[in-house]
Amino acid sequence: MNLLWLLLGPGNLRQGRWALTLLGGLLVLLGLMFFLDSLGMVTELALEAFGYILVVLGLFRTAFAIVGTGGGMPVRFAAQGLALMLLGIGVADFPDTSNQAVPWMFGVAFLVNGIYQFLTALVIRYPRWGWFLVSGLVHIGLAFGMFLYWRQVMPMVIPVLLGGGLGILGFTALRLAMRLRNFNQAPGEMGPADRLRYFMTFHLPHRFQRDDYALPELPATLGTPHGDLLVHLWSPTDVARLDNPDPSIMRYIMAQDGDGKITVGHAAMEMSPDVYMSHCDGDPGGYEDSSEAWRELRSKDGQGVFLPSFEEEIEHYLQPSLTLRFRNFREDQVRTFWHMYRQITTYNLTNRNCSVVVALALEAAIMGSMAGSSRSRSMFRLLLSRDLWVAHFLRWKAIEMVWTPSMMRDYALVLHRLVEA
Repeated sequence: MNLLWLLLGPGNLRQGRWALTLLGGLLVLLGLMFFLDSLGMVTELALEAFGYILVVLGLFRTAFAIVGTGGGMPVRFAAQGLALMLLGIGVADFPDTSNQAVPWMFGVAFLVNGIYQFLTALVIRYPRWGWFLVSGLVHIGLAFGMFLYWRQVMPMVIPVLLGGGLGILGFTALRLAMRLRNFNQAPGEMGPADRLRYFMTFHLPHRFQRDDYALPELPATLGTPHGDLLVHLWSPTDVARLDNPDPSIMRYIMAQDGDGKITVGHAAMEMSPDVYMSHCDGDPGGYEDSSEAWRELRSKDGQGVFLPSFEEEIEHYLQPSLTLRFRNFREDQVRTFWHMYRQITTYNLTNRNCSVVVALALEAAIMGSMAGSSRSRSMFRLLLSRDLWVAHFLRWKAIEMVWTPSMMRDYALVLHRLVEA
């Protein structure tokens, strides 16, 4: 889980590189074993193992539903967890019968995922959206192939997909290990530029990366006195001044005020005396109508502006709906990230909006904040925290879709409970 490693920080990179190399090689070998023996004795063993994997995944989702809060997640995750557990038990206990149903199960999964990828890429059109569109079509094609030729592919589905999945995980681990070779510093010896480079390499989601990101020089204010890190959030309903808003659409996406103007809210970050991050397209108040908002939702670069201070922001806007105060963070990581990010003023509603810069800056600020004296003890404690799983879910959905101020609000709240406890 990327968020877990972000909170624990870089750690011993040399040791991590060798561990990833060993893990990656093992996974690749296991994947080849399953893949090459797709018509042999491994099939039944793989099918039973697949059933138990589904049971474990179901237990995890059910546990998350018990501890998770907000956004309708508990009910949805409880239903998914129960379905996965029942399906896994059936597959593990009745492998011969389940073997006939496997192509249909995977076919439905490929079909749903393909339609989701296709529609998301078509509507939002984030960077490299064409590849997501093709990926969606490929998933849909695989689904119909399994539906049409399910008898022929029945004995191969589990071994081939399991072997391929393990192989991909192994190659991913090996790729990460190779990228770690660029970081040869001993623990505690990474400077601000190295830590930013590490964050950009391993923790910046691919869709938010840009070829023109660069750190020309370190900011002159590094190490100087500073205040707490403040996250300011304006919800769409407060900006639109609605008394009885719809709790789902208007809270998390957009709201329409009495004049028919559409607003998506706003997010900003402050660390006095020299850092204020407020990125907007020149009109933080909103869009003229819903059609303009939907047009802008399609990933499109435009001219943006960085507001200079919180005082100037509220002079022309309004007081934030919520302000969160962080004290457990690294000022050098905040200043270095902001010095890099502000070199480009481009605004993009899906990939470089006000909430994106706040989310990325907050993650850069708290990277390594939960390492503690023992990484293993800290990791175990984090894995048992419900807030980590809620934050992971919110981050995952925002990366798949769009960071909005209201989603940023929920994300900042759970991160605040994690790092400030």
